[in-house]
Amino acid sequence: MRKICFIVMLVLISTSVFAAEPESPRSKAENFLALLQQGSIGTAYDQLFKGSSIATDRPQVVTLLMQQTQSGLASYGKVLGYEIVHEEQLGSSVVRLVYFLKSEKAPTTWEFYFYKPKSTWFLANVTFNDQFQFLDKKSR
Repeated sequence: MRKICFIVMLVLISTSVFAAEPESPRSKAENFLALLQQGSIGTAYDQLFKGSSIATDRPQVVTLLMQQTQSGLASYGKVLGYEIVHEEQLGSSVVRLVYFLKSEKAPTTWEFYFYKPKSTWFLANVTFNDQFQFLDKKSR
């Protein structure tokens, strides 16, 4: 019985430790892309903008971005998945992530910038387009 209680306590402690760990930029971006693949565009953006002031400071921009995403993705067919193309640490407080969102007809390129001024990462900028042939590392 003691052994079982000890194991249960270990599981509870490890779960609370992992739950308290802040979400990484990569997990935020990949959660967003997975939700896009499921067709949940509104939920995807709600999750992506969590902790960021973009949605409250510029709601019209968010609405336009969601509309462009909806119409853009529809023209490329079913979303088949995503893959990371590039991950770049810019100092200790900015991360740039570039992904391909793979669709039946063509990929789209998604570029995310996350910022961590103190202890939590949040989205600072996101763009997408179908111009993957111009994709390259940014020069510093």
